[in-house]
Amino acid sequence: MKKRVLILLAVLGAALFFMNDKTSKKEAVPLSYDAKAAIVMNEAGKVLYEKNSKQALPIASMSKLMTQYIILEALANNDLSWDDKYEPSAVAMNQDRHAVKLGMDTNSTYTVRELFIAMTVISANDATIALAEMVSGSEEAFVVEMNKRAKQLGLKNTHFVNATGLDADETNQATARDVAAIARTVLNEHPEILEFTRMTDFTTDEGVKRWSTNLMLPGMPEAMPGLDGLKTGYTEIAESCFASTGIFNGERIITVVIGVEADGKDTTTPRFDLTRELIDSYVLNK
Repeated sequence: MKKRVLILLAVLGAALFFMNDKTSKKEAVPLSYDAKAAIVMNEAGKVLYEKNSKQALPIASMSKLMTQYIILEALANNDLSWDDKYEPSAVAMNQDRHAVKLGMDTNSTYTVRELFIAMTVISANDATIALAEMVSGSEEAFVVEMNKRAKQLGLKNTHFVNATGLDADETNQATARDVAAIARTVLNEHPEILEFTRMTDFTTDEGVKRWSTNLMLPGMPEAMPGLDGLKTGYTEIAESCFASTGIFNGERIITVVIGVEADGKDTTTPRFDLTRELIDSYVLNK
């Protein structure tokens, strides 16, 4: 009889422990917009929030994070310099008419710095192809390098088919965790990228002012104090995407949202609103 009582007390005690443990955890915060996948990570790599973060999905122009990483590596190794000149190739010029472009002139030359700014600030696809050609000779060869780097970083669910993230017969895919890992690697090894991701605008040689696609930067319509990057993305297949970074509560935070649902025809604002809510809920008000 005494043994049965002790067993019963033990079972009740375990039940109470798990009940208390469950209620002690912070409940998921209701969010205004949904995404196919998302993650919030601090600079040490600790995950503060995640949803479907290990599911490989199309990532659109967030692919350019890997392109940026390889370009910055080439610069660090003196295989490339900021002042190197590029003469536009037919491939770089012949981008889909719907693709975002710098709009290069065949009679002009462009520096690596000019191309990197255009790729980073407005997500210019012709500038991205140009940089890929400068490093590897062709976009195809550059993509081989992108996948090689992904493997070196241990990103088993990332695969690139182009340097830009544009939709094709196949499309670039990665998980939210992998995108965050790429972002974290770039920020750790090449913090100078923030010099470019902080830019709200730039002016072309023709005198045309171009504005950043990142509307959460200070001075922009969706500004959030502390945020200083990182890369937007959108295609019909991938839908709205955004990899952000900034200093909040004294530490650098990285967020990634993939496949954010549109608000009617608005595909831009929801990704920024969701990012803000994730930072508010899981970083600032944790």
